[in-house]
Parts: sequence; C-alpha cells; structure tokens
Amino acid sequence: MASDYTFIYAEYPEVISAEQLYRICHISKRKAKWLLENGCIPCQDTRKKTHRYKIHINDVVTYLQAMETAPETVSAPVGLFNNKSRRINPITMINIRGFQQFLYKVWSKEPDALTMKDVQILTGYSRRTIGQWIVQSKLRNVMLPDRTQIIAKRWLIEFISEYTVQNPSRLSNINRQIAEQYMEQ
Repeated sequence: MASDYTFIYAEYPEVISAEQLYRICHISKRKAKWLLENGCIPCQDTRKKTHRYKIHINDVVTYLQAMETAPETVSAPVGLFNNKSRRINPITMINIRGFQQFLYKVWSKEPDALTMKDVQILTGYSRRTIGQWIVQSKLRNVMLPDRTQIIAKRWLIEFISEYTVQNPSRLSNINRQIAEQYMEQ
C-alpha cells in the first residue's frame, strides 16, 4: 500500500529548495545534498551559495514512492550517513595466554620479585598508576615490614596481559611497543 503524498503538493510550491527537501523526506542536510549531487533526485544546480538547488516537487514525490517500492534503486550506500564505525584496535585481538608466554620470555632475566621501580621500568607506567592498580586490587602485591611493595613477576604478567587487551587506548609507550612486538612475531 503506497503512501498518499497529495499533502506535499498542497503545502509546498512546484519548485522547492534543498532545505525544504530534507524536511519533506526527513533526512539530514548532508544526505539531501548527496542525493541531489548524485542524481537520485533530479534537480537544477544554480551554483549559488544559498538556494543552490531547484527541485521539482514531482521529483521529490517520485523519490519518496521509489523509497517505498524499490529503495535499492534510489538509496545512498549503506553506512554512508551513519555514525562513523569504530575501527577495531588490533591489540584487542591478542591472545592473552600467548601474550603471557611472550612476556615470560621477554622478562625472563628479571627477578621473580619486583619492586615498584622495576615495574615502572618494565611497563612504562608511572608510580601513581601502579599504586592505583594496587589500591583497586587489580594488581596483587605483598607489603614487606619496611613498607616496600613487592609484586611477583607472575602477577604482573597476568595483570598486564589482560590490561593490554582490554585497554588498548590507555597503554604506555613501552607497553604498546611490547604488544606490537608480540603481534609482529
């Protein structure tokens, strides 16, 4: 059942502008411009800055009817006017177990018990960030009687491997370089 577009003839003049077009069709200004420039809706281009396009109301009604019956013939390519799709960061595709094994190899010469300074050097994160991870119980540690915090290398590897995959946009330069080395192998 086709829609009745007779009301358009009553409300609008025989020749309309692009602004009236996007309101009639309930589309964005950008999409209206694309439809006009690509010939989906016939128009006369005056090349002026304002009221550039002159569109016959019959052509608008024809377009609306075509959108109902055969939209593939007059519609814009899918996704052209949607929100920009998010680009998937390749780091999120890293296999966590494989990355953990890689970190064990890379850090094989490091001691099993690491100080905050060691973790800073290995990962490139600030003392404050590492401290926040510890306070939030994200990174396990042991406090020695002299108040030195010790992090087992195993705990660091387990945490950093998951953190890297889950937060690819928040990586330190060193952490990003390590992840890229893993992906290159």
